[in-house]
Amino acid sequence: MKKVSQLICSFALGAMMALPSLAQPLEQPNSPDYNPKASYDGPYKLNTWSISAHFGPSMFFGDLREYDFWPVTKTNSDSHKESGTFQGGLTINKQLSYLFGARLDGSIGNLRGMKRRNYNRYFEGNYFDVSLAGTVNLKGLLMGPNKMKRWKIDAYAGIGQIFYDATAYDLTGGVALRETGKMNDWIVPTGLNINYEVSKRIDIGLDFRLNHTNSDYLDATYGGDYDRIKDSFIISDQKTSRKGNSELDSYGFGSIQLTYKLGKKALKVAKVDGKWDYKPDEGGYYHLRYTDPKVLLKAPKILTLEEMDSVAKANRPKDIDPRLLLDTDGDGVSDFFDKEPNSPAGSIVDGSGRVLDFDSYVKNALATGAACSEIFANVMFDTDKNTIKPEFQELLKNVAALMNKNGCRLQLAGHTDRRATDRYNIALSRRRVDAVKNYLINEAGLTDPSKVIVDYFGSFKPIADSATRAGLQRNRRVELKLLP
Repeated sequence: MKKVSQLICSFALGAMMALPSLAQPLEQPNSPDYNPKASYDGPYKLNTWSISAHFGPSMFFGDLREYDFWPVTKTNSDSHKESGTFQGGLTINKQLSYLFGARLDGSIGNLRGMKRRNYNRYFEGNYFDVSLAGTVNLKGLLMGPNKMKRWKIDAYAGIGQIFYDATAYDLTGGVALRETGKMNDWIVPTGLNINYEVSKRIDIGLDFRLNHTNSDYLDATYGGDYDRIKDSFIISDQKTSRKGNSELDSYGFGSIQLTYKLGKKALKVAKVDGKWDYKPDEGGYYHLRYTDPKVLLKAPKILTLEEMDSVAKANRPKDIDPRLLLDTDGDGVSDFFDKEPNSPAGSIVDGSGRVLDFDSYVKNALATGAACSEIFANVMFDTDKNTIKPEFQELLKNVAALMNKNGCRLQLAGHTDRRATDRYNIALSRRRVDAVKNYLINEAGLTDPSKVIVDYFGSFKPIADSATRAGLQRNRRVELKLLP
């Protein structure tokens, strides 16, 4: 049993070294600056460590207990009163998240108690204990992060070890009856911790704890042991789980606690216009004891209509020259670049919109092997038809010859007038493009169909007013764009 107890004690003492690796905080809410690979990193980093000192009266609960905190008299006739029982210690706190944490405690103190009925004895003892406990932020859990902002109320429970020695005395004569010797055993600490944030570094509070032990010998007495001269009974030889007619011993304390919050560049939130104003980007860090990371994320501003209009005006791009959107003569070159914006309908033009003699251009290109230039032309169609008219067949044969000879590429775009549904017009424009491409391949002798790029737009890109017959005719087309 002693070996097991020593092992548990070593684990508790070593837990402080393990806390930094175990204490990974809860994940924060999403934000533009949040780095999930780091713990509370960037402007949302929070301090998490603190150290506390506590001091106050201790209290024993066991066989030799009668008057609670009242002093114990050594004899009935002796008027001298023993001083009270006290304890003190240190606590290392690690806040794992806003609601949960861990604490490593070490305390040293003394215990006293007496009982006249049956026992007629009192005892005195000293102890040292160490424990590791988990904490729950009750205030934050029940009330949220912004109510009772300066307060922190934790409940905690854990496991640890106590090292103690005690001596029992006859209450009348003051004769020593039995000593425990130096012993150790398990404890299960439970408690309530109340703190108030005084400054960005200091908290003051109260700590109330009850330690449940696995022993009935803290008072050098076990239940039913009325015989004060059982010299053959030696406590240090007994199993600590043995007990008589009473429950296992317990002890506790009520303490004043002073806490120092560790971490760099500590901040303490203040109220502005009646609301808590967090400023994590001012070069300091709030403490996770009092600050939920969620409150550091500021809600996005909802713009008014006037503000949205102002933003839109401030970010409005420069107006586009309207000539870029117009093609008055329908030759495929916008008026902004068109050197001859009034070309006759159906003209074949170069990239600058100048009308050219396509037959002469083809003959010269085929003879000299010159590279292709950017040339625009239109193949026109009758209403609701996709048949290639004879007047455009020679044009398409020349286009195929140029592509075969000089490696030109061809972009085809099909269009219709508006006298049908959008769905029908899209299908019709596609049939017209396919008709031109098939003619190039099957009739004009195009050897490499992969150089033809096709698209179709229905009636969505007119080049003329659809309110006139001439305009409707100009819109029923397949645009050819010969490319280098």
